[in-house]
Amino acid sequence: MISILVLAGCGGGSSSSTPETPAPTLPADTTAPVIMLFGEETIELAEGSAYTEPGAEATDNVDGDVAVEITGTVSSEPGEYILTYTATDAAGNENSITRKVIVSEIQEPATLLVYTNGHLDETWNLGLNAFDEAINFSLCSNDQGDGCPNISWDLVNDPERGMVLEIAHSSAGSITGFFVKTSTPLDLRDFTGGTLEFDAKIISGDPNLTLKIDCIFPCTSGDFDLGIVSNTGWQTIVVPIDDLVAQDLDLSQIDTGLVIWATGFTDTVFRLDNILWRADPNGTITDPEENGSVNETWTNPNLTGPVSPLSYDGYTLLWSDEFEGSALNPMHWNYETGTGENGWGNNELQYYLAENVRVVDSLLVIQAKKENVANRAYTSARITTEDKFSFKYGRVDIRAAMPRGQGMWPALWMLGQNFKTVGWPESGEIDIMEMIGGSNREDTVHATAHWNHTGSRAQFGGSYQLSNGQTLADGFHVFSLVWTEDVLEWYIDAEPEPYHTLKIDLTESEGLEAFRRAFFFIANVAVGGDWPGDPNANTRFPQYMLVDYIRVFEPN
Repeated sequence: MISILVLAGCGGGSSSSTPETPAPTLPADTTAPVIMLFGEETIELAEGSAYTEPGAEATDNVDGDVAVEITGTVSSEPGEYILTYTATDAAGNENSITRKVIVSEIQEPATLLVYTNGHLDETWNLGLNAFDEAINFSLCSNDQGDGCPNISWDLVNDPERGMVLEIAHSSAGSITGFFVKTSTPLDLRDFTGGTLEFDAKIISGDPNLTLKIDCIFPCTSGDFDLGIVSNTGWQTIVVPIDDLVAQDLDLSQIDTGLVIWATGFTDTVFRLDNILWRADPNGTITDPEENGSVNETWTNPNLTGPVSPLSYDGYTLLWSDEFEGSALNPMHWNYETGTGENGWGNNELQYYLAENVRVVDSLLVIQAKKENVANRAYTSARITTEDKFSFKYGRVDIRAAMPRGQGMWPALWMLGQNFKTVGWPESGEIDIMEMIGGSNREDTVHATAHWNHTGSRAQFGGSYQLSNGQTLADGFHVFSLVWTEDVLEWYIDAEPEPYHTLKIDLTESEGLEAFRRAFFFIANVAVGGDWPGDPNANTRFPQYMLVDYIRVFEPN
């Protein structure tokens, strides 16, 4: 038998092969890319600033990263500019978003002209004047000084400037000065924080100049010493308006644009040009109906000043408050509110409110405001560490900046922890820092101790005056107390020697034993009272005391 075996192979040619399965059909890509801007959707620039493009990125759920096309331009000129960011994926899906760039016009600060380009501004309609001791301080007006024996003025042609004012003092040494005046007093409170500016040139004689600004008599800034003016050419002099206000100038009733004289009154010739008042471009416009009150939104002035070390030889840090966080630490501090007895014993005018305390930017901020609460015209704040922290003997450092203005009375001080039991002055009081605001007073820190001596209050105080025209409101200072069993010593700004010392010698005065017991802290800003007197038209509200830290070191 013959058998035939037929083998069916794989591959083409076989009628029994299985057809291939077609690939699945994917859904169409209809989703546009997602665009994300870097930076803000709205960018604000000052006029003249160069624009830097922050950029953008786009992603697509199919194609991944997708290129972004940016259209539109940004100029340095004021205006609003729109930039468009567009992304298109491989399927043609497109998405666009926009960014707005706002270029703001730089606002020049407002100015009040006095004398420029050889002309006196029409605001000063009483013209050019002088006073002279030789005629019993009567005036000579618009006569180049013909009526004043010891001062004269004229418009002269300066080789560098053209027509300028020239003022000449005689050799008599008579008290005399030149001034520019208006018959209608001006409300210049909008110039708070601004400057009085002019150019001066010494032609001959003493190069020291002094100025003042007058408000309605007898109101005045008082004399403001400019010191030595260069005798080698023109010098621009800039005087902060606030420095004149601190000397009791009332900006609501200004009637002179400038009063100026040679400090020695003798044999001096000097020239003036470009006299003007310039407002603070970032200042707040005052409301004449609110006695000079300003916007109560606090802006950190970013003051500078001395700092103190974190450690001392022979001492260990016992307690501190660096005022971190966003609120006063209730483990450290109490609020005292109300008016106290007889205005806290000093006929003070404020009502203390807890809401006038805030902690911001690592600072304790105590605010004094002009507002009516409980028949009081002012509010402020007072806080204490009573029953929460007290200590006996050591070193205290407090870095703080003061408010300014007539009637302001900031204090950083201590009372004996037994105050509730024995009362005052038996408890003792240690004033680490007190300042009273107003003309020629804001450059002085006062240090005082109070105690009971044979049934009456005894006190012993000293003070320290800053140099170079500084005030305690211009920046931070470090107020320190070193307290031992035998002595109290007050320091400022790490000066090597104490500016005030009280020996705790029990044989010298009855009651000094109070200073051998524990004390607690108090920080407050009073308004008015027996010592500083009431606020006046110069006092701008709100005012602030800023405390950077309080540190207590105990002896090893």
